[in-house]
Amino acid sequence: MFTELWKNLGGSFDKRWLIHAFGPALVFWGAGLWAWAQMTGLDQALATWQGYGAEIQVFLGAGGLLLVFFTAILLESFEGPLLRFYEGYWPRRPRRAQRRAKDLRRKKRRRRTLRAKVAAGQATPAERAELSRLDTELAYRPSNPNTSMPTQLGDVLRAAENYARERYGLDPIVLWPRLFPQLSEPLREALAATQDQLDLALRLATLSGLYGIAWSAVAAARRGWHVLGWTLPALPLAWLLWRSAHQAAISYAGLFRSAFDLHRFDAYRAMHWPKPTSPQEEAAHGKQLTYYLLEGKGAKGIAYAQDQDEDG
Repeated sequence: MFTELWKNLGGSFDKRWLIHAFGPALVFWGAGLWAWAQMTGLDQALATWQGYGAEIQVFLGAGGLLLVFFTAILLESFEGPLLRFYEGYWPRRPRRAQRRAKDLRRKKRRRRTLRAKVAAGQATPAERAELSRLDTELAYRPSNPNTSMPTQLGDVLRAAENYARERYGLDPIVLWPRLFPQLSEPLREALAATQDQLDLALRLATLSGLYGIAWSAVAAARRGWHVLGWTLPALPLAWLLWRSAHQAAISYAGLFRSAFDLHRFDAYRAMHWPKPTSPQEEAAHGKQLTYYLLEGKGAKGIAYAQDQDEDG
């Protein structure tokens, strides 16, 4: 019966939803059921299940499947808020953000010192390696320390957003809906794949942490110390998944920047807005377009640019 039901589910929902929402929910509740069976005793848990009639077993199985299904729906619904939480959009975040801003200023000063040594030919191999590490890290942190976020993940995504603002004068929040339709298919697919990796890692990290904390507390309350061997490892696993999410965010940020590098002029063309003619004027030009899209103002002296095909 459940085999057929699973096949029907596979035909009713797309593969992405099954992997990124239903799968994590199934693992979460399945692991919880295993922890309960360990506390109860496997023989006792199996005897309890076999003691139910076929109708009750079907009812409990269907109820469990519905619980997994609705958990998956919740995971999908809270995708945005979950990401914002891990970015560091908390009710009280200034203190941690200030500490990260202080750390960023210190590392930027250290990088300037090391660059000066390298330029003067006085840097040791260890200092050259340190400079390389700093260059890699700071590439995915905001250039302005005052815009630092409380978390590493938040800094990576904030730096990607600031990239388009600082270099091209384009606000990515405003421009992204106009830019995305202009992206090449390979870039769209790569962005979707890395975003899926990021979302999946965050969901698994969250569920793993919840499982480890909740079931460890239950096991300790019931003095089921032997069960802790099944629940406590979920906590370091949650941390590893968080690190995986950070790496996925770095990949996504690189692709996000590339989208503006490669296709911003396609967005200009699609909106018939005249393109900047030099890198020196581009930031001011982009700010003017952003302001016009936000407020409907600032377009004095702007003449729509027509494609050559239309002119012909």
